[in-house]
Amino acid sequence: MSLLSEAAVAYLAGGHRLLALKGKRPHPQYHGEWSWDNSIHGMPSEPEHLTALYACLDDPTVTGLAILIPPHVLVADIDTEEAAALFNDLAGIPADTARGLTKNGLHVWYLAPGEAASRWLGGRTLLFKGYGGYVAVEPSQHFDEHGVFDGSYSWVSPLEDGIDWLPEGIAEMLKADALRDAMKPTQGEGDMVEWQLQFDADGSWESAYPTYAMDGLAHTIENAADGNQNNVIHWAACVARDGGVPFEVSMKTLLAAALKGNHPRDRAVSTIRGAYRKSRG
Repeated sequence: MSLLSEAAVAYLAGGHRLLALKGKRPHPQYHGEWSWDNSIHGMPSEPEHLTALYACLDDPTVTGLAILIPPHVLVADIDTEEAAALFNDLAGIPADTARGLTKNGLHVWYLAPGEAASRWLGGRTLLFKGYGGYVAVEPSQHFDEHGVFDGSYSWVSPLEDGIDWLPEGIAEMLKADALRDAMKPTQGEGDMVEWQLQFDADGSWESAYPTYAMDGLAHTIENAADGNQNNVIHWAACVARDGGVPFEVSMKTLLAAALKGNHPRDRAVSTIRGAYRKSRG
């Protein structure tokens, strides 16, 4: 049994839902279309189930484990100096809560009643990963942008030691951000549509055709943080949908951005399609 297998059994015993990783992403062989339900969860009840678990996690191409973040929990992903400075201003030095060391900083776990999605603070300075996201945990390996091993994940204070409530400073800023977003004007039909005029050789108007202002959405998807990609793609698709962008245009543009950001094709396609299936508010 490998270290990953031993760790997985312990996490499963604690009621957590897991993903096998390849690098920093869900392993495509085992999680082609992952979700809360389509994950590794529950203690194996039959010998063949345990054998299948070991076969997956002892696979040399599996480099780590991620825990899916449940509702009412937020995990601060402190991975830059700017993120650390904002976190310290709001919460001080983290203590008395689960914390994991990453290659670039810390994952800090908090109980956050009512929170059910990932949230950014300070623009896009500090990410709090929530339900629908995941974080790599011990004994996962970390790899640089070239795929070279350069470190490991480890616990400073493991989950079984407890998770503290979200600090008041962070909770208040999350509420302020939510209120500000709610007060923004609703984006109306056609806000993202720009009409281009076409003229014939003698300068007379001939026709007009629409173009769509989607560069900002595409850029946001390309740079979405690990574990938050699906939330960002869904948000971008909803903005495009409510801005009057046809489904075919959104699928082409947003899917291209998702692929450029190394997000799974099938999951991106499903997310964009799902956003357009919902009725407009």
